[in-house]
Amino acid sequence: MIIRRTIRFKWMLKIEGLNVLFFLIYGYLVCALNARFYFEHLTFPDTEISVFGIAMAILLGFRNNEAYNRFWEARTAWGDLTNASRNFASQVMAYVRPPGEQEQISQSATADMHRELIYRHLAFLNALRLQLRQEGAWEQLKPFLSDAEFQALNKAANKATQLNHRQSLRMKELYRSGWIEQPAYVFGLMESIKAFFAAQGRCERIKNTPLPRQYGFFTKSFVWIFVLLLPYGLVQHLGWGAFPIYVVLATIFTITERIGSRTEEPFERKLEDVPMSSICRNIEIDLRQQLGESSVPTPIEPEDGVLM
Repeated sequence: MIIRRTIRFKWMLKIEGLNVLFFLIYGYLVCALNARFYFEHLTFPDTEISVFGIAMAILLGFRNNEAYNRFWEARTAWGDLTNASRNFASQVMAYVRPPGEQEQISQSATADMHRELIYRHLAFLNALRLQLRQEGAWEQLKPFLSDAEFQALNKAANKATQLNHRQSLRMKELYRSGWIEQPAYVFGLMESIKAFFAAQGRCERIKNTPLPRQYGFFTKSFVWIFVLLLPYGLVQHLGWGAFPIYVVLATIFTITERIGSRTEEPFERKLEDVPMSSICRNIEIDLRQQLGESSVPTPIEPEDGVLM
């Protein structure tokens, strides 16, 4: 996610540089042909161009608004995961206790149980992040899981789902053995598991269901038809003065179209994406401190104005 107030020029060149180069060459050729030959058929009525431009602005506004809605829903899902994770850690610390007949169990054993549950949840969050970005760095889950559980996880197609499912089974074991009382199990911890599944489902829906392709295809096609016709409407009135105006206007329209195209997929590890790595790290810090740990990782800092 870009957190700088201004967009770096090198980012613009990386995203739009080739298009700008094309507009410079194309605009120059149209102006040169008009200045040298002035063929009537090289011009295009400026009224029609203006109407076309207004229609394109409306279409781009609609498409970009829908793309932003997808980004915001993705960010909201991870915000819900953050809130539910903090609540889950508090529930674990408060509700998971040895049964009365096992009061002799040491505080160390209780702390180990809390640590197992919370660390498994941290593995779930990072597995979800890796799945959404289609990254295969599963070794990042090793610090949160036992060797046996990590090896068993390798066989799972949806590792985040299996981790959350494993968490629910572990809760059931603790409930049956008396570690969790029924109200806390039914109305507390299992409701948190449900909230994690719901947030995961929202993220997977966004990931697996793209914005209808007809919106992207026709919007991009119409934008390029417009920018290819635009210089013919400008050159008949402005001559060589149409050259810089055309380059600026064409760049504005194609950048606006590109913004929507890049924003509609918020889990692709692009500059504009939801900063899942930072969110996972912040949740890890909070939950490990709720466990009472003093040695926790530091927050992920922005690099070159971008938070991942």
